[in-house]
Amino acid sequence: MARPLRIEYPGAFYHVMNRGQRQDPIYEDDRDRERFISCLDRMGRQYTTRIHTYCLMTNHYHLIMETPEANLGRAMQWLNVSYATYYNRRHQYAGHLFQGRYKAIVIEADEYLDSLSRYIHLNPVRAKMQKNPWDYAWSSCQFFVKSQKTPDWLDVDRILSGFGRSPRIARNKYKTYVMESDPADPSKDMTGSSLLGSKAFIKWAQATFLADHNDTNGIPELKRVKPCPSVEEIVESVGRYFKTPTEAILKRGSKCNQARDIAMYLSRQLSGCSGQKLGRLFGDITGAAITMRCKRVTESRLRNRKLKRDLDKLRKIIANN
Repeated sequence: MARPLRIEYPGAFYHVMNRGQRQDPIYEDDRDRERFISCLDRMGRQYTTRIHTYCLMTNHYHLIMETPEANLGRAMQWLNVSYATYYNRRHQYAGHLFQGRYKAIVIEADEYLDSLSRYIHLNPVRAKMQKNPWDYAWSSCQFFVKSQKTPDWLDVDRILSGFGRSPRIARNKYKTYVMESDPADPSKDMTGSSLLGSKAFIKWAQATFLADHNDTNGIPELKRVKPCPSVEEIVESVGRYFKTPTEAILKRGSKCNQARDIAMYLSRQLSGCSGQKLGRLFGDITGAAITMRCKRVTESRLRNRKLKRDLDKLRKIIANN
């Protein structure tokens, strides 16, 4: 059976998981866990990856990972090989540490980032290892809830910015959100074996990555990758659609500019640019401001059918440019 191909593009978000061979432990003690954390740090510096959530369990790990440079395969190969080499050398272990290839699901960040982060952070509670997820030393939840210095390789701002303008309010609201309920695994909504997102996101992924491939059910078997659209292309398409000048979309200051909000939203999803870079392009605003605007469009889309239709049409227009 052929290996499924990885979906890689600049700015992609993934839920990455890997387990020990035969469900065996991959960490024997805190020294092993500390080494794995240091590998995440080195991976971030070498491959410019961003970790948005992590959780180290006894025999597996979970990551929410962003790849600004479309290099998931190289980054993950380095992570797993580097840690396995250390583990085997330290424990005189011969053989494969991990159970086959890692699993990587492409996720639509605006739709699933919050719920997936909550699901991952609740792993130690489900396993009865801790009563409160933020007290577990080997997950990122502590950095979301407690006022403490965040490691350079961990980005908590993308998620927390959707919970409040000030860090204190955002931390408190996220803490409440995590403990409101223990949701089902969001991955149950997955399409094929590699995509998690709305119907519009799935259609965009099919149009962008399947290209001339006719088997639309074989989403993991992606053959040809088209480059991501640039922010300029997205803004131009949105401007034509809404009959709004490019200058009005990019200019800072207008609070009721639907075309500007939609251009930000689609640029955040499709271009692969970080929120910080988009902030500079859209009138030198902050990355947090970009995230807040995108969050507002996401919420409005659930109530506004016309907005949903507009977004779907724009995705197709941009994909076909």
